[in-house]
Amino acid sequence: MDATRGRASVEGEVPRRERPIGLYVLETGGCEGCFMEIESLNGSAFALEQAGFVCVSDPADADWLLLTGAVTRVCAEMVDRVWRAMPPGRCLIAVGACALDGGPFPAGYATLGGLQALTPVRRSVAGCPPSPDEILQALQELAQV
Repeated sequence: MDATRGRASVEGEVPRRERPIGLYVLETGGCEGCFMEIESLNGSAFALEQAGFVCVSDPADADWLLLTGAVTRVCAEMVDRVWRAMPPGRCLIAVGACALDGGPFPAGYATLGGLQALTPVRRSVAGCPPSPDEILQALQELAQV
């Protein structure tokens, strides 16, 4: 990813990028509350595209993977396939308590718990579910790094 891509200006605005950061959202199991909060970012109230992001339907077009829900044993292989399908420079973001540490679904016979115990997470957004504002703020902060 370009080092200048997403740097904030003095006024706090994110300058225009060559293209928006592609977000691939993957729900792995849970109540889907976090997934719905991410989906609400596509509405006019949050202006996701104006903030420099776009949700994509193909992991090959994604820069960042937003994962929601506890990682189940059944979904672990799917998460790996999606991750490998993404281009280099990819970034993993855990959204919500379940994705972060398993939430009410700690590691057990059906779940592997949260991502923190399994793989390096570039950014996490705590909450059950986190608000769309919190998710967007985390994305913007990460884009400025």
